[in-house]
Amino acid sequence: MSQIPDAATGNTGADYGLVKNLDYALANADAARHDPKPSSAVAKSPDEICALPETFVDPDTGETVKIDRQMLLNEPFISEYYNETYCYLIPREPGKILAIWEVGAATRQTLTEKFGKDFFDHNRLILRVYEVTGVNFDGFNANGVFEVDDGLSDKNTYWLNVGRGCDYVAEIGYRAAGTEFFEQVARSNSCFSPKGFKENQERYNEYATISVDMNAVDIPVKAEDWRWNQYKYWRERTHPTPEEKGYWALVLHQHLPFVRHPEYDVPLEEQWYMEAVVSVYTRLIKMFWNLSNDKVDFRVTLSLTPSLLSMMTDDLLKKRVARHIDELIALATRERDNSVGKPYHETVEQILARFWNAKNVFDAYEGDLTRAYKDFQDMGKIEVITCPATHMVLPLFKHFGEAVRSQIQIACRQYRRVFGRAPRGIWLAENAYTPDIDKFLAAEGIKWFLVNANGLEEGDTRNFYGTDAPVITPNGVAAFGIDQKTRAAVWSRESGYPGHPNYKEWYRDLGYEADWDYLPEYFKTANVRRNTGLKYYRITAKGADLGAKDYYHPEWAAGTAHEQSGQFVCHRGAQAYHTNEVNKKKPMIVSAYDAELFGHWWEEGPEWIESVFRKMLFDQNEVRPVTPSEYLGENPTQQKMMPGASSWGKKDYFQTWVEERDYQPNHWIFRHLYRMTNHAIDCATKFRDLDLATETNPQRRVLGRALNQMVRELFLAISSDWGFLISTGQAVRYSEVRTIKHIDRTKELLRQIEENKIDLGYLCTLELADTIFNQDMDFRTLCRGEAGKSN
Repeated sequence: MSQIPDAATGNTGADYGLVKNLDYALANADAARHDPKPSSAVAKSPDEICALPETFVDPDTGETVKIDRQMLLNEPFISEYYNETYCYLIPREPGKILAIWEVGAATRQTLTEKFGKDFFDHNRLILRVYEVTGVNFDGFNANGVFEVDDGLSDKNTYWLNVGRGCDYVAEIGYRAAGTEFFEQVARSNSCFSPKGFKENQERYNEYATISVDMNAVDIPVKAEDWRWNQYKYWRERTHPTPEEKGYWALVLHQHLPFVRHPEYDVPLEEQWYMEAVVSVYTRLIKMFWNLSNDKVDFRVTLSLTPSLLSMMTDDLLKKRVARHIDELIALATRERDNSVGKPYHETVEQILARFWNAKNVFDAYEGDLTRAYKDFQDMGKIEVITCPATHMVLPLFKHFGEAVRSQIQIACRQYRRVFGRAPRGIWLAENAYTPDIDKFLAAEGIKWFLVNANGLEEGDTRNFYGTDAPVITPNGVAAFGIDQKTRAAVWSRESGYPGHPNYKEWYRDLGYEADWDYLPEYFKTANVRRNTGLKYYRITAKGADLGAKDYYHPEWAAGTAHEQSGQFVCHRGAQAYHTNEVNKKKPMIVSAYDAELFGHWWEEGPEWIESVFRKMLFDQNEVRPVTPSEYLGENPTQQKMMPGASSWGKKDYFQTWVEERDYQPNHWIFRHLYRMTNHAIDCATKFRDLDLATETNPQRRVLGRALNQMVRELFLAISSDWGFLISTGQAVRYSEVRTIKHIDRTKELLRQIEENKIDLGYLCTLELADTIFNQDMDFRTLCRGEAGKSN
């Protein structure tokens, strides 16, 4: 537990503090507004902000190498194909699979040597597809087979229409016209086509039991502050209380792709992180502070993805965030002084106060916000869960089990280092699941995950309770379904809370409306306008043109948030009561959202959440807030079932990342990702005995570092964010370039490793730029077999 600073409490210390520097920060917040000082994390010179040195002394060889900044700026060219022979199947949606393949020169040469130089004149490429559900396919024992003969010699992709809820394997090969002869040249991975229909048949009726640590913490408090532990007392029935009707868990997914560009002074894409720190992360932590000060018990489950954790703990980004906050405060202060007597003056003052709150929270933890989450988790108020290392869509890489395992192991290594314990839960990237992914989670000690509602509907047997109770998979991991009613209440474009006319209009920002010359130089990077967070208008009316928006009124918005939170709490009580009556079982209502909604897209979101928790505590006794681990600790026995394939992408499957369109496609990524993953696994396995923790030979250590960097670059390319952004039409060019750069860097490192010619300058440049998992990466997690178990 954190210790309250003596200067803030006036005593000699306490065993249980609320949060380090919390009281100090709050006590000095008003004084800071009147006596502004630069954040303690702000760099003292521009050189500390643009952090790439011209030269660097290699830590292993002692050699001084030149850092190639231009290499980071260049956009490389990568060939569309690999001149290799392979075949892959990629699931998209129920009944639709993408086949990709290539027949390399070496294979073509072998065929002509075996059958004659005119082989390709008399034989054409065929795609043979086998349905292999429930069988260990050996090439002959398929349940069914069909062939595609559609001019494939001139193609390298094909969309297959297949059965639903079945497994498929494909082979590419050649056949002479008018014959049954088939010369196979490559066999694909096994691919599961999602069901797309509700499983109504009770194929088996079994229950399983799971053991999960609840992280129950009893914080010593004064008698009048007993509500700080109310939910623990409620659970233990230490005081007379009405019987609850159900449970409620709020789960917030905090994620951003790893974006760090030391080659630029003010990188535009890093602003995604800066904005999230100011509008989301610090405001949620401030909400924790407020509830803590008022001794209001609460429970929040948050995923902190490994890429986000890496950014939160990065020294360069800490300095850049601090600078960003100071720039915001300076601009907002000027706006406040210039808006006296204007209808948006009160709004400017509110925005300025929020910027100061961001500064106070950020400085309280010396720029490392992970410390706040650790403090509140140690108090038992929140549960922090992990995510695959770089947000890889696991079902699309299931056939590379080594990569799936590595993504989970690296995430768990980082989590243990940052939080001092193992993660109990995981947010699967994009909530994407397919049968048997749970075995990788179980192997790393993960106890539970979330799944989209249709994943429970489309399992291998009839689901008894829908999303009102978790199921336990055959590999012993609990799967919680996401409640659709609470999801619609917030996410729905038609009726969701954030669309209320009194709330802030996100698309009217000073950065786009002020005269260009008025904006500070910081906000004019690359001669591109961008958001400042200074927004003075409200939504006004559904469908209203941006030019027809009225001025925002903070008190109206606050009143609306208060009313909506009361409605939300009331509806959860009614939902729990009704479900309890029907199922004769207390429901577990899991409300899961992207955290960036609260404070960024929906500016009033954090205040709404805080109001919900206050009303949950004081205004009702039917629903108890819990974390999923708490729920499992109390209710360890659940229905046994394997969930079906699902995600919370387009149409609840994998269309978002495997688009079937000609304009701005994204499925081209997988050819490169699959080939690079295959080669990286081979390379890592070859050097599996190299352990950097014990290796002392400088050249061998350089080799190990190159292997680690190879996996970093591969994993950065694999991130689901790039395909998602291309699919949605946001930051398309940036996403394409990021993918291409990381693929190219993976290729180059593979070449250098295979030729035993490591370019120290190249390696050091990448190590200084792409720093993700600089303390946690171990290439051996990618080896075939049992190598690389996480420590």
